[in-house]
Amino acid sequence: MKTVFHVVAMMSAVALVALIGAKPSNVSAAWPEHPIEMVCATGPSSGAAAWCRLFADLTSKELGQHVEVLFEGGGGGNTAAEYVINKPADGYTWLQRNTSYAGYMNMPTFRPDPMQLEVAVEVEKFLYIIGVRSDSKYKTFMDLIADMKAHPGEISIAGNKPGSAHHRHLIDLFNAFDVKWNFIPYKGSGGAMKDVLGGHVDAGIIPYGIWAPHVESGKARSLLLLNEEHYDPIPIPIPKDLGVDYPFTHQVQGIFLKVNTPDEAKRKIQDAFKKAVETDTYKEYVKANAHVIPQFNVDDVQMTKDFHAMRIETGKFLKDAGLIK
Repeated sequence: MKTVFHVVAMMSAVALVALIGAKPSNVSAAWPEHPIEMVCATGPSSGAAAWCRLFADLTSKELGQHVEVLFEGGGGGNTAAEYVINKPADGYTWLQRNTSYAGYMNMPTFRPDPMQLEVAVEVEKFLYIIGVRSDSKYKTFMDLIADMKAHPGEISIAGNKPGSAHHRHLIDLFNAFDVKWNFIPYKGSGGAMKDVLGGHVDAGIIPYGIWAPHVESGKARSLLLLNEEHYDPIPIPIPKDLGVDYPFTHQVQGIFLKVNTPDEAKRKIQDAFKKAVETDTYKEYVKANAHVIPQFNVDDVQMTKDFHAMRIETGKFLKDAGLIK
């Protein structure tokens, strides 16, 4: 893993310029002059969907134009990415940047060229939990592991699409405990959560923000927080408490733009996001969603370089896991 990251990190300045491309400068000073689309590769009931709606609303106010959210959760990220790549590089079409794309882009079904996208903004990371219904026989996470050992490959775990950050979390976690399990994929966390609560799957990986209300109502139970360290707003065990320690690849939310988007448009988009995270509305959102950890960044050159390094490393991970050839 270190070797792959090292190779990509040593990419020359010339190669990086070639990756991102020269930026046209023919953007009107009045940009944006018409509505913008934010394309989100998730279902409308997921935790990420709430993020997309929030930032569409906040950036609309900052830019003075409506930002419309389009939910395109199908095709393992294909549908959303193709939609954006087939649009002009003018800043009017954004793609939700999430860590899951580092996996989607390696899947054999993914058609768009990943090098046609650059990261413009990163806003925050999400923390996930392993959860079950409140009447589940699994009172602790180790109860779940014990059942997996007793019934290899039979225990069903719900999560977002194959190759997603959710899927990688699960592979890393259950590999660390050396158990076999049955992955049940969904278009977004909302569908996974619904089926966990409905008793159709044994457990699921879910962002705590959309899970917490069900815990508070007595319908759900949280077994494990997927993080390197304890986090006070989510007071449940972490893998280290159970004797395992491994690297985490967290879900980061932000925005991709098509390569060659003019700098003037990109800077206005970045400024709109910067102002958005400074609003009381965003601060209230963070306070109300314990799984959200702000980490704002607009260093587009470095973020793009880092994302493609992660994409290459994730491809190796997926091959080692037997998910792709």
